[in-house]
Amino acid sequence: MVKVTLIHASWCTACPATRRFWKDLKSEYDFEYEEVDVETPEGQALIDEYGIAGVPTTLIDGKPAFTGLPKKADAIARIK
Repeated sequence: MVKVTLIHASWCTACPATRRFWKDLKSEYDFEYEEVDVETPEGQALIDEYGIAGVPTTLIDGKPAFTGLPKKADAIARIK
C-alpha cells in the first residue's frame, strides 16, 4: 500500500488546503496517510533527511513527491 506523509506547519498558509486535499483523496482512494508537523522532532528529522526547504511537502513512499498543493491528477497517478 502506498504511504503518503504530509509535512506541514501551523504557520503555513498553504498547509490547511493541502491537508484538506489529502484527506479528501483518502476518502476516495486506499492509501496510508499521516501528517507530521515540522516543529516536532519527527518533522525536523524529515526536514534534515530530505533537505526539505518548504512546506507543505508531501512524501510518497518515503520520497519527496510534491511541494505545495499538488494537482489532483498528479496526486492520483502517484497513489494508485
